[in-house]
Parts: sequence; C-alpha cells; structure tokens
Amino acid sequence: MKIYHSSQQRPLRFVAIATGIIVVAMLGWLAYAYSQQKWPFAAQTTDSATAPQNTVDYNEPTEDQVSAGVAAKEKVAKDATTPSTEPSSTPTIPVSFTSVQPGETVYIRTLIGAVTSGATCSLTMSGPNSKSYTASTGVQALSSSSTCQGFNVPMSNLAPGNWTITVTVTDGASTGAATTEKTL
Repeated sequence: MKIYHSSQQRPLRFVAIATGIIVVAMLGWLAYAYSQQKWPFAAQTTDSATAPQNTVDYNEPTEDQVSAGVAAKEKVAKDATTPSTEPSSTPTIPVSFTSVQPGETVYIRTLIGAVTSGATCSLTMSGPNSKSYTASTGVQALSSSSTCQGFNVPMSNLAPGNWTITVTVTDGASTGAATTEKTL
C-alpha cells in the first residue's frame, strides 16, 4: 500500500501562494501611494477655519497711524528731556510698626522695608502733661528687610494716658519715620 502525501500539500501550497500575492500587491499599492501622495501618505491639508491666519498688515501706514506714532514719539522725547519741577528730596526708608504692647514694660517693635545694618532707630514719645521720652537703638538686618533692635520702655518712665509714638530710621542721607498713637 502506497500513501500519497501530495494531496495534503496542495492546500498548504495554495495558501502560501495566495498570501505571497496579497503581500506583493499590498507592497505595490504602498509604493504607488507613497510616490503619488495618496492615502495613507496623503499630504496634510488644513481647513481654512482652523488654520492660523496672518493678521499683520504689511501695507503702508495710514495718515492717522503716522500722526499717532509721531505724537507718541514727541511725548516720550519731551518727558525724557523735561527737567523735574519738583524739588529733589532725600530718599525715604519705609518704616512701619509691628507692635506696641503696653504693660509694666511697653514693647515697641518696627519693620524697616530695606535691608540695612548701619542705620540708627530713634524713638520719640509725647504724652500727657507734656511728658516725653526718647531712646535710640541699632538695626538688625534680615533677609529681605530690617528691624529696629526694639524698644523696651519701663512704664515707670511714662504716665498713663494717650501717647504719640514716633520711630525715625536714619541711614546716611536716607530717613524714614512712622507715627502711631496708643493709650498706655
């Protein structure tokens, strides 16, 4: 008895040949599509509604635009060359109170809006019955500001009542002051 295997190889050979033809046809289509810019290699077209629009006007300026430009240039030139009519003042240092705490000892703290370590803080207090108090201290520099080293005023040096408190900071030619009222 003889067994022939050739009949089993025919369907396998047919599938292999058909697959080869399909692959060659697809490669041929892709080569054609690429060379002719067909799908899937079609050039990107932008919709005019979504495409960015050039809004720059390259035409010559109108008379109104020219006169507005000339006026703006003249104003800038005039402002740059006109001397200031205001008298020059000494630079100021921003000073503010952070706390005034009454008690047996009055604690007065201030903040200086500039970084400095060579300035002097002066305290002047005016109170009831023409009483006054003065003191002076140095400055402590911080990372982005400074502070007076603080005033600790014994209440025995003051009288009960309404006081006007002024702290003046002097650093060379620059000065600054802050004033507040407090009942002690």
